[in-house]
Order: sequence, then structure tokens, then C-alpha cells
Amino acid sequence: MSDTTVRLIVLLAIVVVAIIIATLLNRYRMPPHPAVRVDPGLGERPGVVLFTSTRCSTCKEAIALLEDVGVGFREVTEELEAERFEDSGVVAVPVTVVLDASGSVVRTFAGVPRRSSLRGALSRAGIEP
Repeated sequence: MSDTTVRLIVLLAIVVVAIIIATLLNRYRMPPHPAVRVDPGLGERPGVVLFTSTRCSTCKEAIALLEDVGVGFREVTEELEAERFEDSGVVAVPVTVVLDASGSVVRTFAGVPRRSSLRGALSRAGIEP
């Protein structure tokens, strides 16, 4: 094989590996959710508010994760609290919002959060499960 052919094969292999890595990274990255407004009277501070829908199977996974981690949370269900849900600015479910003692948003998770990311946000908010 000529030197040019070897270089072309190596370059092609690098491009293929880069495409595979980019595809895998995009698959596991959650899209950012627009800012969520949480009513000051909603839930405890510090605390966790979970926005759900009765038609959402992924919401059940988020609930199970929060229960498994051992953290209390206030669930806001779209069908049961439509006005509060709409006022919050939530556009997709599930959305988990971790709040600190002042009511400031520490972290918002779209979809089911990773356990380690959730624990980190809870720690920053001063919440000990």
C-alpha cells in the first residue's frame, strides 16, 4: 500500500470514530428545559418539585428514582393542577426542580435525572435524603 492510501484509511477511521462518539454523546444528553417558575407557596424549602402528567410513563421512573433516593417531593400533575402547571412554564414532563432554602432553583432536570446528578443538586440545595 502506498503512503497516501494508508493516510486516507487512517483519516477515514478517525472520522468514523468521531461520528460514533458524537452520536453516543447526543443520545444521552437531555435537552435543556426553559426556565421553570415555581410558586413560592408550592412545597417545602429546601425541596424538590416534580412536574408530571398522568399520561407519562417516564414520569413514573422519575417518581421511583426520587422515592429510591429517599427525598420527599411535591408532585404537580398537569391534569390535576392545570393552572399551576401552565403558570410554571413547563413544556414537557417529567421536570424535576431542586430548590434551596431561599426558594431559588438549584437545578432543573428535564426527563429522568441521573442519580449522581440528582444527589449533587440535592447536596447543593442542603437536602439530605
